[in-house]
Amino acid sequence: MAMTSRSRRLALTMLTLSLSAGLAQAAGYRFGTQSAAAEGTANANGAEGADASTIFANPAALTRLGSGLHVSGVLDYVAPDVQFTDAGSFISLPGSGLQARPTSQAGATQNAASGVFVPHMYAAYRASDTLVYGLGVFVPSGAKLTYDPSWGGRYNLNKVELKSLAFNPNVAWKLNPQLSLAGGLNIEYMQGDLERATPYGSAYAAGLLAAAQQAAAGGAPGLALQLQQQANQVFGNPAFDGNIHVHGKGWALGFNLALLWELDAKTRFGLAYRSSVSHKLKGDADWSQPATLPAQVLAAITGKPADGHSKLDHNDSGASLKVKTPDSLSFQAFHQLDERLAVMADATWYKQSRLQELRIEFDSTAAPSITPEKWKNAWRVSLGGSYRLNPELLLRAGISYDRSPVEGALRSPALPDSDRTWLALGANLKLAQSTTVDLALGFVKLREAPMQATDDGGGQTPCSCAYSTVRGTYRSSAATVGVQLNHGF
Repeated sequence: MAMTSRSRRLALTMLTLSLSAGLAQAAGYRFGTQSAAAEGTANANGAEGADASTIFANPAALTRLGSGLHVSGVLDYVAPDVQFTDAGSFISLPGSGLQARPTSQAGATQNAASGVFVPHMYAAYRASDTLVYGLGVFVPSGAKLTYDPSWGGRYNLNKVELKSLAFNPNVAWKLNPQLSLAGGLNIEYMQGDLERATPYGSAYAAGLLAAAQQAAAGGAPGLALQLQQQANQVFGNPAFDGNIHVHGKGWALGFNLALLWELDAKTRFGLAYRSSVSHKLKGDADWSQPATLPAQVLAAITGKPADGHSKLDHNDSGASLKVKTPDSLSFQAFHQLDERLAVMADATWYKQSRLQELRIEFDSTAAPSITPEKWKNAWRVSLGGSYRLNPELLLRAGISYDRSPVEGALRSPALPDSDRTWLALGANLKLAQSTTVDLALGFVKLREAPMQATDDGGGQTPCSCAYSTVRGTYRSSAATVGVQLNHGF
């Protein structure tokens, strides 16, 4: 697919902006809305077909648009509040006999999220009475969480940032006056960054304990005791912390199908399916060791792999991560009660169970980093309505309940997700004969989310595991603002 220089610049600009805030609007890594018109109804308007942004929710509704070219540009702002309260996080060293060390003070708090702008763009061209072409460029998923470098879960995660951008060409065909069909390709780019602290004090302590065993076996109990005491002092000491940064990116392909059945002039039903997209993000792993490590310890860590729970080849190398986005199936309904009032609904099923673990593979001999996820399938249900106040102004409102795919026992700092309720208000204002603007305001409240996550690879060995446990509770919410400009040519 050839792209002009202007198109490439536009795509790069959108990708630069397309950071979605973790825990913003939707469960999992999904971004909550791709349309301010939809946002005003809490995503209940899939069968409405009011503008070109219907490409995301139900492209079959493109056949309801008038003749010519229709464009919609959307800009969302999300202001999340993700408050974590520590309940006593710690790090351990299995098999060492050393006591676990606290990594923070119980009661310590922080906010891991910040506000972001997210753009989307849509265009549709009606080629004939029965055929419409459309293109959507939108952010399907994302996350951005940044923790304080010294927080209690730093060995589990310090920063996660997921960017994505989808190019979604569609064709909609009006089979007869009642039935419209649509299909399209989903060409998706994804980029991910992950950072966390590395407890090299654990490797240092393990080496000292191994030397102590050798000293004891060689008849030097005094030296053995001295080495054991040194190990006890080194283990859990943040002065020996290093860091790992993993970066990956890649393109992948999916598809979507949809239909719209218009029972009569006032009532219609929609069905829309989006396939999973199987990504393999390829990039680099950058290990940073602390300058405080003795030379022999540093040589061991960056040398050949060692036996045990984790291989130690912490040299910079290539890295890769496989990510499968969920399939989704939406059931939609719209009914115009009278000239002013309309009601609408959407129930969407997500096959989130495609994500069972996150496994970062290193091109070096370092063991993989394994995070069990074991997500479950989930539903989102939305109800909404619109009221025509006058010929120039349409008011909208909606409520949505979104089940989280995350099992509470496996909740992690990369996605401290929980069930959420979304309340929304919106309006569509007619500026000119062919120009309208949509405005939307939303508030998302998440259920309180306790967490106890241990970085142990789910028991799989070998793994690049810190054996750290972060414990605490998340209290999260988000305020959202959406603006959308629609124009017909």
